[in-house]
Amino acid sequence: MIDVTYLKRLFLNRGDDLFNRLEEIGDLIEYGTLNRDDVINITEYALDLAIVEENFAIKESLFRIIANAVTFQEVAKTIEWDKLANVIPTLNDPILDYALTIIGASKNQKFINVIEPYLNSPTDYIRETAAEALVEINYDPEKSQ
Repeated sequence: MIDVTYLKRLFLNRGDDLFNRLEEIGDLIEYGTLNRDDVINITEYALDLAIVEENFAIKESLFRIIANAVTFQEVAKTIEWDKLANVIPTLNDPILDYALTIIGASKNQKFINVIEPYLNSPTDYIRETAAEALVEINYDPEKSQ
């Protein structure tokens, strides 16, 4: 079982196996059947950790956990993403790719202005991710039927 307490312990101890443990959490969120409240709490806590994390590999693993929760556990609409939106301009491209996808999955129109500048990114995959995020925000399954 994974929960916020487990994640907190991992970061308090910050052992050599932290990266591997985070990858395992990401896999559990992707493939496991988990308690929705635990997933939401882990996602929110992982976001707080990811925003301040300085180690690139650890930061990327945290963003993978968040992206997996959004994609596979469908928690994007239940989490407030303002903290993420505020730090998007500070993120480097690999993590920015995750962040734009996450913000797009929120379907929150208030983030359109956060995403739009990345349509002009010099990096091809960032432009593509920004375009996909805008499509996702604006996608209404009711209108596509």
